[in-house]
Amino acid sequence: MPLTCEVCGAQIKSAPSSVEIDGAILRVCPSCARRGRPMRDPVVKVVLAGSPAPKPPKPEVELEVDPEYNVIVREAREKLGLSQETLGMMINVKPSLISHIETKKLKPDIALARKLMHQLKVNLLISAEELDSVQE
Repeated sequence: MPLTCEVCGAQIKSAPSSVEIDGAILRVCPSCARRGRPMRDPVVKVVLAGSPAPKPPKPEVELEVDPEYNVIVREAREKLGLSQETLGMMINVKPSLISHIETKKLKPDIALARKLMHQLKVNLLISAEELDSVQE
């Protein structure tokens, strides 16, 4: 099947050009190539025989907030001598949020748990597998 220009529709007899026109990358004939910005063709990686195979990506461990997060946060905050207001200012949240976490009215999301972990030097995240074994 002959290759056709994606701009004018004409059959491309020579090597097609890749150009960017209004943010779209198109394969065009030489006469339409001047209408866009020339793009390089994507580089194809060649794996030579005997070279090590690429390592598969590590499976990400699914993390959950520890069920005892309220006790851990309160005890760590008190140990450091911080008020709820001070801790809230340190991690850029309202003091009432710290209060809700400590009274278990609100479970922190992963991002907030990481902020608390950084400031209080505690671990609030456990793996989902570990959480399942604790609950059984």
